[in-house]
Amino acid sequence: MSGLFLLLSFCFSFTFFKPKKFIPPGTVSITENFFADEAEISNAAWREFETATKIKYGKFSKEHIAVLPDTLVWRQKNSSNEPYVQYYYRHPAYRDYPVVGISYEQALAFCKWRTEKVKEFYIIRYKKDLKINYRLPSKEEWEKISLGGVDIMYGYARNSKGCILFNHRYAADSVDAANTPNNPADVTAPILSYQKNRFGIYNLFGNVAEMTAEKGICKGGGWRHLFEECRAGNDIPYTGTTAWLGFRCVCDFQGSSQ
Repeated sequence: MSGLFLLLSFCFSFTFFKPKKFIPPGTVSITENFFADEAEISNAAWREFETATKIKYGKFSKEHIAVLPDTLVWRQKNSSNEPYVQYYYRHPAYRDYPVVGISYEQALAFCKWRTEKVKEFYIIRYKKDLKINYRLPSKEEWEKISLGGVDIMYGYARNSKGCILFNHRYAADSVDAANTPNNPADVTAPILSYQKNRFGIYNLFGNVAEMTAEKGICKGGGWRHLFEECRAGNDIPYTGTTAWLGFRCVCDFQGSSQ
């Protein structure tokens, strides 16, 4: 009887309940086949990438050295950020903060590695070959996931450090900069801080600026940027690695084959 009961329960569930939509790990759904990371890539995620590279190629290999963040980006003249040179990337207290000091080429390498690891996991665990690809978003895609194509500014104001981290939406001409509270974070904030936008995405503005697929162009503004720069439609140029630049991935998913 117990075996028959379980079989009937399974049939009932299969008949009357639709299977849950597949969401690529770490992402939220934007459209049927297009997804975006819920948060920026963290130090913990990057250390996982670094560790995998070190195990595969060796600690002193050129491959491992090539994926190390540039921690010297914190060493700036007339700043008090020197402790971050040693602690920001490695210390457990910052594991959930956005990784910085990453080059465009390193971000592309991470996307490729992440794609391979997710596909490998599903082949081993579920015997399914996912048609999936993690990558950097185009400028237009980034604007879509941030504001749905509408040039609306989030509740930021200018202070001595740059953008204020508030994810409340306002029309651009209605932001009261004088009455917006100060940024509670010294530099960056944890990747799941503050309110999500309507897609369920955190920190698209003001924490770290985010790379796009167009090399040298980032979006959203980082903790050092000014109020005027933190607009969805604004392209922010960058060269090399900085302490205010990170990234998140988007993901194309076309199903799976067994």
